[in-house]
Amino acid sequence: MVKQVQKRSLFITYLKLGYLLHLMTILELVLIISCFFQYDLIHWVQNGYTFFRVILIFGFISAPIFPQCDARSRYQNYKQVKDHLFMYGFQPRIIKPFSFSRCQRDAVLAAAEELGMKKECQQYFFEQGHRWYHLLPEFLYHKPGYLFRKAFWLNTFFAKHYQSKVDFSVHIKAKKYNLLNENQFNLMHDLLSN
Repeated sequence: MVKQVQKRSLFITYLKLGYLLHLMTILELVLIISCFFQYDLIHWVQNGYTFFRVILIFGFISAPIFPQCDARSRYQNYKQVKDHLFMYGFQPRIIKPFSFSRCQRDAVLAAAEELGMKKECQQYFFEQGHRWYHLLPEFLYHKPGYLFRKAFWLNTFFAKHYQSKVDFSVHIKAKKYNLLNENQFNLMHDLLSN
């Protein structure tokens, strides 16, 4: 059962659920900018075989795009998990598909925190053996070849847009203005779940 519906700004939510990805993007940008100034890469690209050098430099410059594509995909996971946790309550079967990478676990925890279920999710992840220092996805240890499959690229960087099925602003306003008491709120939640 939902304990609370907490609302934070979309910007804060997006930062919170993908903070490692955003940090990686910032570090990559700093590295790129410092390399351009340190090694005078613009001059290097303009001299000699420009076509081949532009191709090499394009790979270097496009590196920060991938963490942001991953963050966008994690936001889609966040919306999906938040809807399911709200409609069905905490159930391990809802959380399990999102427990195999640190970024997905962060998205789940951000959604669970807003619904008052963070402790249950943290306990589930702990019981599954996940710790704060497990940064790499599990498949890299068991099936590293998955990194080169189309499914990995689509799920990690190009997840489909998920349209939320629950309008959380209605629930927040109802609780804020005491339009619903606890029993009415739970009854409305149960009706939406069915």
